Amino acid sequence: MAGRKKRRRTVVRFSGGFHPNIGIIVFLFIAFYMAYNIYSYLTAIHIKSYEVERGTIEVNTSYTGLILRKETVVNAAHSGRLDYYLKDNTKAANGTLLCSIDENGNISERLNEQVTSNAVLTKDKMSTIRGFIRDFAKGYQDGSYYTTYGFKSDLNGQLIEALNLDALNAISEYTEFARDHETFHLYHAQEPGIVAYYTDGMENLTTNDLADELFDESAHNKTSLKTEGSVQSGQPVYKLITDENWQIIIRLDATMKNELQGGDVTQIRFKEDQTTAWANYTIERKNGIDYLILNLRNGMIRYANERYVDINILLDRQSGLKIPNSSITTKTFELVPYAYLTSGSGASGQTGLLVEHRQENGTYTEAEFVPVTAYYVDKNTDENGTDDTNEENWTAYISNEKIKRGDRIARINSTDRYEVAATAKLKGVYNINRGYAVFKQIDILFSNDNYTIVEAGTTYGIMQYDHIALDGSAVEDGQMVTTN
Repeated sequence: MAGRKKRRRTVVRFSGGFHPNIGIIVFLFIAFYMAYNIYSYLTAIHIKSYEVERGTIEVNTSYTGLILRKETVVNAAHSGRLDYYLKDNTKAANGTLLCSIDENGNISERLNEQVTSNAVLTKDKMSTIRGFIRDFAKGYQDGSYYTTYGFKSDLNGQLIEALNLDALNAISEYTEFARDHETFHLYHAQEPGIVAYYTDGMENLTTNDLADELFDESAHNKTSLKTEGSVQSGQPVYKLITDENWQIIIRLDATMKNELQGGDVTQIRFKEDQTTAWANYTIERKNGIDYLILNLRNGMIRYANERYVDINILLDRQSGLKIPNSSITTKTFELVPYAYLTSGSGASGQTGLLVEHRQENGTYTEAEFVPVTAYYVDKNTDENGTDDTNEENWTAYISNEKIKRGDRIARINSTDRYEVAATAKLKGVYNINRGYAVFKQIDILFSNDNYTIVEAGTTYGIMQYDHIALDGSAVEDGQMVTTN
């Protein structure tokens, strides 16, 4: 085996004895990443967020109004027993039989006996009453239980109307005899209108009579005409509302007067049943009090039995980005001329200022480029809403801890200097889309007790679907946050 050669092994060694392991490197990277996230989570502020959505706030104000309308009170021309044949708050045609007065009381007694002994409704009248009950049952809601009392009164009125008319026809031979002897008198509607069986002494009021005491509901005396059963000559027996046009009068406060000034029509909502209506209006001032006079052309029959009505004046519906009031906060900014802003060198091209810091001895340091964000630019808008096109007149709202009051900013390629002194506050919210708080200025359109509508599409503001801090006072600009 003398001719066979031995093979040599070649061993490659790293100088210094270092043997890299990719597994360890990946493990250390993951561990560092997890530690960083745990640290960020523990040190970040935990807040609740709110997603910005488009929304609407309805502007409304509640008032109690005084109702005025054309009302004619009809008095009895005779004394005697009083019976009614048409239910309350019903439209009556010209010549409709409304009531009767029996001077001796004999016909009235026979009428009551006939109703008691022969209380049978015709098929047609029974169908009408069933339909009335069915309509009420379909529209009934637990939240409007108060309507049950009105339903009971209307149903009772329909029954009395039906039974009394049938009874009157059944004893026609007695009534004709009494009428011939002028002891029984029928009262018919002298013109079309809505019949109401009450008086309150305010039937003849007009807008010329407006006075503060008329709005005192506690002093309002309403007398029902159907409770006595008898009447004296000259006393009222019914009243007829002869015009569908009616008015609601409210005492106007300064804020609402300012809102309505210059207009002539507004929308109102009746609080009792939440129905709405449009009304033409005028504003009149009497004895130092401003009155809003709302003129309506329909719907009066629903309130024919009322002198006062609770309404909301619906001024407008404001639409935009809807945010909770708790998100809104204020932030103080330094004001600097917009023309002093410049771009830094390098690929980033950050916007900033050349700042000369004021020292304790009153001298200034060399100019240093400090990146800043213009949170808002005031373009010196005139009273007509037109922006000044000259950037020399614009003011930028900036905020940076490195810039203090008393520092100077230098204008690029110029010897001009501006001392930072003026500050101003802006209302805004904190945008937290990226895990840290960024102040965003807002333009408020309208607010109520809970929410605010802000303008959408502003240059320095928020957008739909942005996430903002629910509590704006709990965070600061640039602070790391996590959402609950």
